[in-house]
Amino acid sequence: MKLIPLLVFWCLWFLNFSTRTAISPLLPLIEETLSISHGKAGGLFSSIAIGFGLSLFLGGRLVSVFGHKRTVLAGFLGIGLLLIGIQWAESYTAFYIIFFLIGISTGGYIPAIIPIITETYELRHWGKAIGIHDSAGSFSIFMVPILVAFGLNFLPWRRLLLILGIASLSLPIYFWKISVEPKRENHQKKGNYRNLFKNKNIWLLALLSIFASCSTMGIYAILPLYLIKERGIEFGYANTLFGISRVGGVFLSVLSGYLTDHFGYRRIIGMSLLFTGLSTILLSLASALPLVFAILILQAIFPVAYYPASFSAISRLTTLPERSMAIGIIFSIATIFGMGVTPFFLGLIADLLNFHIGIFLLGISIALSSLMAKLLEEK
Repeated sequence: MKLIPLLVFWCLWFLNFSTRTAISPLLPLIEETLSISHGKAGGLFSSIAIGFGLSLFLGGRLVSVFGHKRTVLAGFLGIGLLLIGIQWAESYTAFYIIFFLIGISTGGYIPAIIPIITETYELRHWGKAIGIHDSAGSFSIFMVPILVAFGLNFLPWRRLLLILGIASLSLPIYFWKISVEPKRENHQKKGNYRNLFKNKNIWLLALLSIFASCSTMGIYAILPLYLIKERGIEFGYANTLFGISRVGGVFLSVLSGYLTDHFGYRRIIGMSLLFTGLSTILLSLASALPLVFAILILQAIFPVAYYPASFSAISRLTTLPERSMAIGIIFSIATIFGMGVTPFFLGLIADLLNFHIGIFLLGISIALSSLMAKLLEEK
């Protein structure tokens, strides 16, 4: 396997993912700055999710027109400029619009990069390559809250986003030099949305991905608020605790790629969702802080296994011309409902009752969704 391209892809996914993971640990400060409720704070994630989902859905078609590499580069240009622009945002409306545009800028990455990865590596290495690439998202979930807690000792929270914005403008230049554009003859056969919409596997993966998204970014978005506002844990300690609890996901993402190549994506998807749901239920029931921390580790590990398996499933169940569009359809639906709706409703439930009830109900739903994995075709 070629290591240098994979390292660059990994760094790009880390930066792309960090534009969302950085918002979560900063959300209590943004909430205080804007003087808004938990529901409105969760609504900011809904704004990102709507933009991200829209960009994902259109990404497959845009990639076929503009090319994979140009789509990746344009997205990072948008991310960088928006994170620089947020330095002057003062109102909730301004934040909502900027977050929506950040979602637009970040959403085109996955439909563009997965075909590049599958074009760069042989089929027998797809699970491993995608798993290693996906571990950057898990590493971001683990590392960013810790970096935020550390960085706030020296810089205001807006300056941390400025640093991320500058990095987003710099690294893609190297990506352009070392990456390969999927072969031109593959582009001449354009994918067809109508055929994809008739494919039951696409709808099954979309539904399963909603629950996977609920368990990752949906819960991730509100956990700092839950730990700080409801548990009463000090801000810096809560974010450090939160970040450390995510470390296991980094390793399982890579392991999931190898397990997917060996056992098949259907089995890994089902097991991931089942154990994710059970750990989410336990999180809502835990009382003592050491137990909460232990369950946070488990709850962070299991959902990570879903994504390399699902990307491998999409790559095997679709042709190259369809692949970007299939990813766009599946994960736009998953993002809007999983990352967008979930934090908003968990915030509303917390305003009316508490976070425990919302997390408990979500855990039951995720565990039950694992049964649907058996309906997927295995290729």
